[in-house]
Amino acid sequence: MLVDLLKDQQFQQLEKEYKFLARARGATLDDLEFVIVDIETTGLEPALFEMTEIAAMKVAGKELKDIYSSLIKPKYPIPVEITRLTGIDAETVKDAPAAESVLKRFVEFAKDAVLVAHNSEFDIPFIKHHLKKNLNLELTNQTICTVKLARRFLPQLANHKLHTVAAHFGINIQNRHRAMGDVELTFQVWEHFLPILKDQGIANKAQLDAFIARL
Repeated sequence: MLVDLLKDQQFQQLEKEYKFLARARGATLDDLEFVIVDIETTGLEPALFEMTEIAAMKVAGKELKDIYSSLIKPKYPIPVEITRLTGIDAETVKDAPAAESVLKRFVEFAKDAVLVAHNSEFDIPFIKHHLKKNLNLELTNQTICTVKLARRFLPQLANHKLHTVAAHFGINIQNRHRAMGDVELTFQVWEHFLPILKDQGIANKAQLDAFIARL
């Protein structure tokens, strides 16, 4: 039986030498679907502020599968300092859909994929709060934070902001502080972390689950 094979010491030794044997433990990192996600908002607190944009990229390994991107029309004015940072103003979002329809489509897009975000402790609570508020839905997707990966594997960096980590990997930085631009940058950072994870012996879903729980 498969469960006995996975416990077999000889198999475990061979698995270290022949990485493809990790497939016996389930979907490999290259098989799994991940959704890279980023949002733009009118402020920092989910309960007090709104989203103005969301973008997501569905990938398997390094292969792009699909994208989703939408502006969101907030109910209240966008602060001037946010417009300076993102370029998003009232004119930008005047014809954009409301949060309810945008978030509904995002949930349909992401399905049960693992979400990847840079500083997920900002993006994911925003999405969760507004999903619950607007649609009474719970976001239960597993999440990987590339900030936490950077702190774990790149402790020498002065900070672990997205542009700092991207520069470390030699990634060309463009279109910052717009959701799809940051999704693309996060995807490229994620691509660089994939082989690092594999080198750490994280080759399949079960090992990824255990690693995420320890982050």
